[in-house]
Amino acid sequence: MQNPRQPSSSTGSTHAARGRRAALLAASVLLAACQAQPEFRPLTSEVPPPPTFVTVPADPGCQAAQASYALGRPVAQPLLEELLSRTGSSTVRTAAAGEPLPAPADPKRLNVDVDPQGRIAGARCG
Repeated sequence: MQNPRQPSSSTGSTHAARGRRAALLAASVLLAACQAQPEFRPLTSEVPPPPTFVTVPADPGCQAAQASYALGRPVAQPLLEELLSRTGSSTVRTAAAGEPLPAPADPKRLNVDVDPQGRIAGARCG
């Protein structure tokens, strides 16, 4: 017969299993306590407002690049009227190529440079 004070082999393994579980539980609790808690940051007026987007309307003024089709063509009134229409300019004037233009400059005006043979050599706004 067994001594009641001596544990049986099955009782000994039960105590060892309980001890391991207790150790694992204690280790889990300690590890969980070591993790950094998230910092509470309430919303305040110090937070910048969200960005805003502004739609800039396109300037329907002079677009000299639209006059490139006319390079090398002889200057004529119908062609100047077509240039005025295609470039969105309010006015058009001709000048000898390389010659300075008189002031004042108008950003909505198309200036057409004419070479000595009377052909369009370039176009610019101003």
